[in-house]
Amino acid sequence: MSDMPERIRRVTVRALRWSEKYTKTDMVYLASVGLWTNLNFVITTVLALLLSVAFANLLPREVYGNYQYLLSLSALLGAICLTGMGGAVAQSVARGYEGDLRAGVAAQLWWNLVPTTIGLAGAAYYALHGNGMLAIGLVIIALLAPNINAFGTYSTFLAGKREFKRSFVYGILINMAYYAAIFLSIYFFKDATVLIFVNLAVNLAVTIFAYVRTLRIYAPNDRTDPETIPYGAHLSVMNAFSTIISQLDSVLVFHFLGPVQLAVYSFATMIPERFGAALNFIGTAAYPKFATRTLVELRDTIISKTFRAALAGAAGALVYILAAPFLFGLLFPKYLDVIPYTQLYAVIIILLPANLVSIALQAQRLKTELYVTSFVSPILLITLQIPLLLAYGILGMLVARIITDAANVVIGIVLLFRATRRNAL
Repeated sequence: MSDMPERIRRVTVRALRWSEKYTKTDMVYLASVGLWTNLNFVITTVLALLLSVAFANLLPREVYGNYQYLLSLSALLGAICLTGMGGAVAQSVARGYEGDLRAGVAAQLWWNLVPTTIGLAGAAYYALHGNGMLAIGLVIIALLAPNINAFGTYSTFLAGKREFKRSFVYGILINMAYYAAIFLSIYFFKDATVLIFVNLAVNLAVTIFAYVRTLRIYAPNDRTDPETIPYGAHLSVMNAFSTIISQLDSVLVFHFLGPVQLAVYSFATMIPERFGAALNFIGTAAYPKFATRTLVELRDTIISKTFRAALAGAAGALVYILAAPFLFGLLFPKYLDVIPYTQLYAVIIILLPANLVSIALQAQRLKTELYVTSFVSPILLITLQIPLLLAYGILGMLVARIITDAANVVIGIVLLFRATRRNAL
């Protein structure tokens, strides 16, 4: 009987190895990554679902809409941070330059003076215009949010070292603390500024703890790659524009339609995006491997890998479309008007895991191609969003998001093939 777990492990490994002749992928490695990533996803999804039920049933739509708007302002301010430093550190650590963890965090903390100043200026603007709720919220965001991004670089260090189990443990710790605090805040306070403070303060405290523990346990060497910080800066510039544009949907809905409609829009997009994120472990697992492949090797496999990821997403999308009426009727009875919107947006479940090519471009440090994708896609999104919002409301916003994400996949593949041809000359 004691040999049973080992027998199951051996049978599983053999089955995964057998499947590799069809998937053309290291399935044992992918499963090992997926085990911890998806276990984390399952736990946090259950908690997020419970939290969503609390939001839907305990908070008025207006309060929830205001909270979502503050979260969007936090993301907008975060876009000005050095958000690409984590990806650069992961790529560098995968090649043995562990000292880039400390260097990357230090660079981010110095730069955080910029977004903090901008955030406080925004708070002053809202205060002068008589909106105390948003002013207080922005002060909280300006002081806390940028530092979460900086200390969160520990997770990309662990990804670069392929320490997915420890990353899972720290991720669970952060999420458990966050969800417990938010649940209590919803029940006792029902106030958007309290919710944003609890969200950011708890996340920052536990993220700092995880960063310090990572330093103590792994004692990173002092080797640094002089290209890492500049590359992180490049990625940050690329990320900034796309992040700002991606958050404008909530800002536009809030300003044109109001906080109540923003609550509807948030529930329409929430579960499909969470569902699509279930397959993000594919990109997490691929990053270290893509960093050690040649462009030709990636070119020869990226189409088939993208297609298989899209098939997995399509199966998930179909399940969600069929389940959405039951889920909303059971869990979100006050939001039944959201069902048609969320079923349409289920298409995103196919597109999110299919965008493996963006991982390949980052892993290969293809700066020109990354700049193109980081500017072309957001421009396309905002070009579609404004007229479609004004013409069709929330429906138009969802269609704009779907079209843009589909274009991202195609544009990325074209750019990867273009880079391969250029390097061959």
